[in-house]
Amino acid sequence: MHFFPRAFLSCALFLLTQNTLAWDSVGHRLSASVTAHFIDASTKTVLLNILQQHPRYQQDFVEQMPTSVARSNAEQRFGWLLGQAAFWPDIARGLPKPERNKYNHPTWHYIDGAWLRDSATIQGNSYIGVQPLDEVIGKSTRAMLREHQVDNLILALDYNTAILANKQSSPEQRAISLCWVLHLIGDVHQPLHVGSLYSAHIFRNGDRGGNGIVTDKGNLHSRWDRALCSDGINLSLKIILEDSTLTDRVTLQEDADWSLWMNESRQILLDSVYTQEMKTAIASSDRSGEKLPQFTLTRNYIMQMQETARQQLALAGHRLALWLTNNLD
Repeated sequence: MHFFPRAFLSCALFLLTQNTLAWDSVGHRLSASVTAHFIDASTKTVLLNILQQHPRYQQDFVEQMPTSVARSNAEQRFGWLLGQAAFWPDIARGLPKPERNKYNHPTWHYIDGAWLRDSATIQGNSYIGVQPLDEVIGKSTRAMLREHQVDNLILALDYNTAILANKQSSPEQRAISLCWVLHLIGDVHQPLHVGSLYSAHIFRNGDRGGNGIVTDKGNLHSRWDRALCSDGINLSLKIILEDSTLTDRVTLQEDADWSLWMNESRQILLDSVYTQEMKTAIASSDRSGEKLPQFTLTRNYIMQMQETARQQLALAGHRLALWLTNNLD
C-alpha cells in the first residue's frame, strides 16, 4: 500500500473556479495512486522512461516536486510523478501562450451527451420539457485520427492510447499522450463530463455539465470535481484499498472499452446527479421566467457524491492499470 502527499495545489483554488474541466488535483492524483498500486515494477519502469521524455519534464515535473518527495524513496517519487502526469493536462491550461496553444485541448475533457458509439447506447443528457436531441453516431474506434480531428473525450482516448501503445511514435509524443491517457480515463468516469441538462428556456443550450447550476459552495460541476478534496489522497486511497468492493468489478479479462465506461457514468448522471428538487425548480423557472435559485446540497447528497466519486476513481485507476499492463512492454 503506497501513500503520497497531498497535491501541491490547494483545494481552495478550486472553490474559486467557475468552469472547472476535470476532477481536481486530488481526484486525478488519487486515480493515479490506485494505478500505481496495481501495476508491477517493470510497468513502472516503462512508464517512468516514457515520462522522462516529456518536453516539459524539467519545468513541470522535476522543478515542481516537493522537497519532501524528492528526498523520499523511489516508490514515492514515482507515485508523485504519475499523479503529476495525470494532472498535467490541466496544468497545460496555464502555460505561456505558445505552449498552451500546443498542449491545451479544452474539448478533450468532455463529450456531447447525445454522442453514441459501441457500448455507449444511452444519451447522457437529461431533458426537462423539451424533446431529446438527435443522436450523434461517433466515428469508429478503428478510425485513424489526426490531432485536429479529435474534438471530444472518447476520440481523445482513441487518439492518445494509439500513440502511447505505438513504440514507433516519437518519445515526446508518447510522453504527452501518457499524461492525457492518465487524465482522460479519470475524466470519462466523472458523470458531469459525459452529458448535460437541457430545458425549454433556462438551459436551452444545456447547463454545460452542471456548470450552470449554482449550489451553496460553487456550481454543481465543480462540487463533483472536488468531491474528495476534503478527504485528500491518503485517506481516500486507504478507504479504496481497504474496501475491495470498490475495485472488484474489474477483472483481468476486462476489455478496455471507454464507451462502456462512459455509459456507466451517464447512468449515474441520469439517476442521481440532478436531484428532483433541481429538476422541479428548473421546470418552474422555465414557466415563470424567474431566476433559478441557488441549491444547498444536503448531507446525504454530499455523502453519496463522495462515495460515487471514490468508486469511480477506484475503477478508473484499476482499469488504467490493466490497460497499461496489457498494452505497454
